[in-house]
Amino acid sequence: MAQAGVEGVARHAGLAAASQSARRGGAGLALEYDDANDDESTPPAHDILVIPTDYTLETLHSKWRNGNIVMPRLERGYAWGRTKASRLIESFMMGLPVPPVYLSTVDERKSVVADGLQRLLTIFSYIEGAFPENAPHAGQEFRIAGINRGSALYGRTFGELDDEDGRRLKDSTLRAMTIVHNDAADWPSMCEIFERLNAGGAPLAAQDVRCRVHPGPLSELLEDINGLEEWRAVLGMPSPDPRMKDRELALRCLALFHEGDRYARPMKGFLSDFMGGRRDPGDAYLDAERRRFADTCSAVTESLGPAPFRNRRGQLRVPLLDSVFVAFANNGAKARPDDISERFEALRADPEFALHAGALSATTGAVRARLRLARRTLFE
Repeated sequence: MAQAGVEGVARHAGLAAASQSARRGGAGLALEYDDANDDESTPPAHDILVIPTDYTLETLHSKWRNGNIVMPRLERGYAWGRTKASRLIESFMMGLPVPPVYLSTVDERKSVVADGLQRLLTIFSYIEGAFPENAPHAGQEFRIAGINRGSALYGRTFGELDDEDGRRLKDSTLRAMTIVHNDAADWPSMCEIFERLNAGGAPLAAQDVRCRVHPGPLSELLEDINGLEEWRAVLGMPSPDPRMKDRELALRCLALFHEGDRYARPMKGFLSDFMGGRRDPGDAYLDAERRRFADTCSAVTESLGPAPFRNRRGQLRVPLLDSVFVAFANNGAKARPDDISERFEALRADPEFALHAGALSATTGAVRARLRLARRTLFE
């Protein structure tokens, strides 16, 4: 019990440190080991075909309106200001070259935007007449600004252009490089392509990439459960992480609960494959997962207190979180041992568990071993 008291103080200190970091506007969720970025080796060559096509802006807009171009949900939202957006429209009107966009095929008709999302949102928003949701000027009229005041475009919305200028803009072309995946289930290659295409700008977080590659009900479920008060209490972090690490951890808990006994390194590929294989799992599955996730979070905090997985520096011990969370999820509604908190402290202090929760925690053997240890120590 004395050891439990010491660890309790340490967890409190870690949570306080994490809260102070959040108040100072830190980089987000601090992890002891970021093993989700573990890559075992150089990835193999991928079976893809890249097809260049010059589309008119009118055609691209029509494809988007018809749902044939999928715009991934963005954590950061539309990021361009009025001037940058206006200068893109001006470039088309002046016949200046604009970098191509990249689309990744999902099925025979739909494509997800892999790179060039801000450009496409700008084009579509100008034609539609207003800035998109989550924009700095969301819902406001899109009037051209920040260019030469003598330009015929200055201060005008698309609807205010004369017929000739409106037609010239619609007839302007933008090259789209369409990436066709010959193996429709090759989710890791899709994620890798998204990451590499976006490496030149603000780098995308791994989970941001997954949400773009696999839009749909499961991605929306992760967004929902990431906002649960019960989950925020487990993490000890009131607000979502800007780099989506918390949403990735939720995915990790789901994936290891269902597929932990078949886990194979690397973790990044494992998570991408799990999410890709459940793009549209059905309402019954989604409802059951939402309930189980919330119930598991409540059971964890009721038994172990808030933020039980922080170390003394306020960092989140991910291998401790995933193995304990999965053990609680597997226990479900069954009674928990009266000494569950003491068992938890024994697990934290177990040298064998520490071996599988260290810097090599994403290896196949380490993940499977610590899942077994957590289940046995806590509930057997």
